[in-house]
Amino acid sequence: MDRRRFVQSAAAVAAVAAWPASAQQKYPSKPIKFVVPFAAGGGGDVVARMLAQRLSERLNVSIVVENKVGAGGNIATQYVAKSPPDGYTLLLTSNGHTLNPLIYSAPGYEPKDFAPVMEITEGPVVIVTQPNSPYKTLKDVVDAARAKPGALSYAHGGLGLPPHIAMEMFKQAANIEIANIAYKGAGPAVTDTLGGHVPLAILSLAGATPHIEAGRLRALASSGAARWPTLPNVPTIAELGYSDVVYLNWQGIFAPAGTPPEIVARLQKEVSAVLAESEVKEFLIGIGAAPVDSNPTTFDAMLKADYLANQKIVNKLKLKVD
Repeated sequence: MDRRRFVQSAAAVAAVAAWPASAQQKYPSKPIKFVVPFAAGGGGDVVARMLAQRLSERLNVSIVVENKVGAGGNIATQYVAKSPPDGYTLLLTSNGHTLNPLIYSAPGYEPKDFAPVMEITEGPVVIVTQPNSPYKTLKDVVDAARAKPGALSYAHGGLGLPPHIAMEMFKQAANIEIANIAYKGAGPAVTDTLGGHVPLAILSLAGATPHIEAGRLRALASSGAARWPTLPNVPTIAELGYSDVVYLNWQGIFAPAGTPPEIVARLQKEVSAVLAESEVKEFLIGIGAAPVDSNPTTFDAMLKADYLANQKIVNKLKLKVD
């Protein structure tokens, strides 16, 4: 073998020997991106940014929250579905993930496009109004809606999202008509409600709580099965006579399908550790998003059950976005 061929052969052997070490580079070794379908300032965005900050401290890499709002969450979801399955682009989303395939003719993704990591929070949505509003109770809203069908309107953060579904369930249960005004995220819906441009809004408790505590919004009722610990004086829709109207807003983390199981497991382990911190628990419950102890298996089972439950709701309400 001549010297040039020997050098080339040696270099090839060295490259092959080095490949496994680089291919198995410790995760994470670069910034991670949380893609969320929520507008900045909304409840889901607040949770995502808190989690990103805490998780970045544990993983020792920066975690960026990227808001991709639109199409009820489909834009963000499609983006992550098409991202490399390497654990560096993750989806943090909510109920729309299982609902959108039922109400959109072409949502642009399927469940098989994702690897479930874990459910992270669960909490109710809440009907709110301005402090000086004439609607002091949920009964006031029902009476006004029956007196002038369609004259009232309510703001929400997007078609097919939990607040929208919960309000439509309530409207059907109460046999009333209230026009829905869909915004591109909870933030703009809150802004217009605070400004008096729309009389009512339905929001995640996480998005509404800061404004309720500051006296900028008044809560009329929540969609949980029981009153929320931090809002003991706010009744549930169910206890006010509409027992079938119980709807919880969940949030969870997904990776693109094909993401190595060891990366999914590492993410689940570290996120669980963050959610177990007493300060984090207190913060989440305080904003209406209780932490959930979950893993890929239990999350996958929950998603399948949620899909079946949403099928019943969609069929009952005859919901279609397009």
